[in-house]
Amino acid sequence: MTVKIITYRPIEPGPTLTVLGAVHGNERCGALAIKRLVEDIDAGKITPTRGTLQLVPITNPKAFEQNVRFVDRNLNRYLYPKEDKQHYEDHLDPILCEVLDRTTVLLDLHSYTSKGGPFIFLGANNRDELDFATSLGVPDFAFGWAEAFGTEGEDSKESQGTTEYARTKGALAVTLECGNHFNADAPDVGYRAILRALAHLDMVDAKSVATLKEEKRSVTQRVVKMKSVYRRDESAIFAHPWKHFDPVAKDQPMAKLANGDLIRAPDDGYIVLPKEQADTGEEWFFFGTGTALPK
Repeated sequence: MTVKIITYRPIEPGPTLTVLGAVHGNERCGALAIKRLVEDIDAGKITPTRGTLQLVPITNPKAFEQNVRFVDRNLNRYLYPKEDKQHYEDHLDPILCEVLDRTTVLLDLHSYTSKGGPFIFLGANNRDELDFATSLGVPDFAFGWAEAFGTEGEDSKESQGTTEYARTKGALAVTLECGNHFNADAPDVGYRAILRALAHLDMVDAKSVATLKEEKRSVTQRVVKMKSVYRRDESAIFAHPWKHFDPVAKDQPMAKLANGDLIRAPDDGYIVLPKEQADTGEEWFFFGTGTALPK
C-alpha cells in the first residue's frame, strides 16, 4: 500500500496546514472533501497564495479499501513511530508522524457511527488553537478527550492520536467530526472547513473564499467537557437509543449491564459519541458536562 500525500507550495512563505482524511478507513467524508479541494485547486477555482498545504486524502489506505475502521490497530491511538512493528498500522505511524512533524496547523476530518451533526474536538488552554477551531463554521464543540480517556487506561500513549501527537511537536491541532458516516452533507462540511481554515490562515486569495462570507453562521453554541469514557461490557445495552450530544439528567440511567446493574449519569450532562454496536471492551460512549469555551 502507498500513502498518497499531495503538497501545494506557493513561493510566498507561511504556515504549513495539514488536512487528513480517512485516518479511519470507514470514514469517507474527509477523502471526498480533500478530493473536491484538489479538483478545485487544479482547475484554478482556488488559489493557494502562501505557506504549504499538505493533503492526505486516505491516511489508512488498506482500511479504506476494506471499508473498515482499521485493519489491526486503531491508527488514532498509540500514534508514535515504533521500532517493533507488529501490526499493519504500525507501518503507517512513521509516515503519518513525518507529515505531522512538519505541520504548523492540523485539521483532521472524521465522521462517527451514532446519529448527529458536525462538532469539533478542542484542546484546552490554547487561544490560537481555539481561534482556529471557531473559525471553521461549526457551532458544537467538545474538549477534554485526553483527560477523559486517560482516566480509563494506564498507558498515557493509548489516547495519543493525530492531534495529540501534533501538539507535542508544537502544532495547533483540531479534529472535526463532520457528522454521521452517512450524512449526505458530511463531505461538504469538511470541504467548507478546509476553505475556512485556509482563509483563517491567510493562505488563499480572497476570490477563493468569497462565497463563505455570504453564508449565515449559527449563533447557537454548545460546548461539552468530556469527563469519562465507558467501555462496553459483554451483553450490556443502552438504556435509550442515544444520539450524540443527547442531554441526560443526574442519576438518569445511561446503560444497563448484563447483571441488571445500571450505569447512571454522575451529573447533568451529555452523552458523547454513543456507539451502539461496539464490541466488548471497546469504547462505548463518553459522558460530559456543558460548559463555556475553554480560555
